[in-house]
Amino acid sequence: MKKPIYSALLCSLILFFTACNSADDFNVVKTVTPVVTTGTWKVSLYMNSNTDQTNSFAGYTFAFNSSGSIIATKNGLDTEGSWSEDNIARKVTINFNTTEPALIKLNGSWNVAGINNAEVSFEKSGAGMLSITNL
Repeated sequence: MKKPIYSALLCSLILFFTACNSADDFNVVKTVTPVVTTGTWKVSLYMNSNTDQTNSFAGYTFAFNSSGSIIATKNGLDTEGSWSEDNIARKVTINFNTTEPALIKLNGSWNVAGINNAEVSFEKSGAGMLSITNL
């Protein structure tokens, strides 16, 4: 009589711990903010309408501040813009108020496609792909 109860209890414990581990893994979502606000970044890929336009960003570095500002630097000149993250929609919105063609390409909302400490990838409907790499 004790064997079936012991077996049922052991199976229940195994299922409980297995389910908890899977649920914890499922709920972990990495956000962009703590990643991009560390270090300086460069554009490593910019595709627009299947055309590689990464060279438009040659010489630019980007610093994302947790306050929502972004600074693009090229040849010692800074251009300030703003950025924000929508964790729920998994989007990042960038806005540079400038006439610089390369920076204008970054304006708008970008879907977060991938995140790790060295690279963040974005996609924009109808506009292509953007990847930034930590320097």
